[in-house]
Amino acid sequence: MASWTGRSRGNVLGYKTVVYSLRIFGLSKTYFLLRMISYYYYLFAGEPKRHILRFYQDHLGFSRSEAKALCKENFFLLAQSILDKIALAMDLGKEIYYKQRGEDQLIRMAKSGQGGFVFSAHLGNWDIAGNLLQNLDVPLNVLMYENEEEKINDFLEQIGSKPSFNIIPIKEDMSHLVKIYKHYKQKELICINADRFLPGAKTVTADFLNGTAHFPEGPFSIVNKLKAEYTFIFAVKSSKFGYEFSATKPRRADGQIHGIVADYINALEEKVKQFPAQWFNYYDFFQDPS
Repeated sequence: MASWTGRSRGNVLGYKTVVYSLRIFGLSKTYFLLRMISYYYYLFAGEPKRHILRFYQDHLGFSRSEAKALCKENFFLLAQSILDKIALAMDLGKEIYYKQRGEDQLIRMAKSGQGGFVFSAHLGNWDIAGNLLQNLDVPLNVLMYENEEEKINDFLEQIGSKPSFNIIPIKEDMSHLVKIYKHYKQKELICINADRFLPGAKTVTADFLNGTAHFPEGPFSIVNKLKAEYTFIFAVKSSKFGYEFSATKPRRADGQIHGIVADYINALEEKVKQFPAQWFNYYDFFQDPS
């Protein structure tokens, strides 16, 4: 059975091809190229395709034909999300725009002078959400596994683009906890994708989409111990160039970690049901890590 290993898929040659097309033909025509590339990937994806098809059928109730159509769209939207990230980084994404819901709540938390935690997931486009958070004029720190997206981030640095936020790499020696505490005490925002974990990590079990899933305990435990404010944000594609950004009303941890997890599950389930083609976890999400 497959589990997540901390390493994202993709290769530098593919990114270079897409960037060349983006520079010469623009964003819209490069989408057409991605449609062909993503269909080729769909034909030969193997294990990732098998897991996403099972997810759609077993946990969202789609028929096999519906699941196949969603899978094709899923691979295409994943490719678009990477292209949109590159286009924005290179200032070639002027067509991209956002609709926002809950921004006022997020601004209130950001401007409170107390710091806070922002949870998201591998649903939609985290980098779009990160760009919007930059507009809050509050230091932004993203907790990230060292291997995650390293290829594309290295490539973006090669073409002169660097992340617009501070990355806190997750370390086996747990030194990242010290950095999280430091940045939180400096009244900054800490952003965490809380839907994945590496083998051996402590987890919490929760009912999720007609199954039992495991989520990393660490992010929720940190927020709980600090009794910090937290919110859940998502940026999902709603049209060809449009994204819908949403943020839930911030809440303060009250010492009950399962309450925070339940809030996260409810927010995540709602978004997955609304935008099933933008679920980008290509492994057995419901596997028992033990």
